[in-house]
Amino acid sequence: MLSILIPCYNFSVISLVKDICKQANSINIKYEIICIEDGSNKKFSNQNLNEIQNVTYIENKKNIGRSKMRNLLSKKAKFKWLLFIDCDSEINNNNFLINYITRMNIPNTIFYGRTEYLEKHKKNNNTLHWFYGKKIESQRKENQFSSHHFLIEKKIFNQITFDENIQGYGHEDTLFSIELKSKKYKIVYINNPLTHIGIDNNTEFIRKTKESINNLIQIQKKHNLKNVRIIRTHKILSYLLLDDIIIFLFNLWKSEILKNLFSTKPRLFFLQFYKLGYYCEALKRLKNLK
Repeated sequence: MLSILIPCYNFSVISLVKDICKQANSINIKYEIICIEDGSNKKFSNQNLNEIQNVTYIENKKNIGRSKMRNLLSKKAKFKWLLFIDCDSEINNNNFLINYITRMNIPNTIFYGRTEYLEKHKKNNNTLHWFYGKKIESQRKENQFSSHHFLIEKKIFNQITFDENIQGYGHEDTLFSIELKSKKYKIVYINNPLTHIGIDNNTEFIRKTKESINNLIQIQKKHNLKNVRIIRTHKILSYLLLDDIIIFLFNLWKSEILKNLFSTKPRLFFLQFYKLGYYCEALKRLKNLK
């Protein structure tokens, strides 16, 4: 008895839903798929989903954001277990669904799988996101929860939920995993890949990177995020009185760094330095406003 929940935003999920149905029907489980459109452009309409058995499609004309949308999907779900899947995904794994279903008898545990990036999805204008995904996101395993696709009991989700105060992109899953761990729930990585095909172009990826850092700064005001690497790094730099030097170098080299990041062969070292410099500068700006 499984509710498969897909928040939809500016992406066609028809192929994804059909592939999920094919796997679910082959193993003869009771399931539902709920897709809610989060204020997408009309050209990305998925209205034909209502013609597919076991699928419910809801069109929300107003964008309510990543956290609120996932919470809404949970409220609509009628089964005990929830499987969240990001809409810009593709299944290239015949055992994707069964790898989650066989774990539904394990209580008080949240399972998540790997996000993979395939060579065929790399283009000249999205190389930064693709390289980052290939080298960083696809390598995440234990203690690095990702909400790209994960399985959770509904009763657990309803105790935690995603923080709806987090607006825009980034780190809602960081806070979600912290809250789960604080309640002593287990978060377990399984080798169950799902392909990410909605790869952002370089400009959009940088925009989301900055938005994510701004969210992180807001979250850390109220929560202990000592295990987040960029926060740990900043604390060391601040202790050594080096954070102002990082800000200076960040602004001095910013144009050259972005030139590399927007190239067909971006270096992830420059991305990490860009993120650190932006974080240091944004945090100092916030402190100066107080």
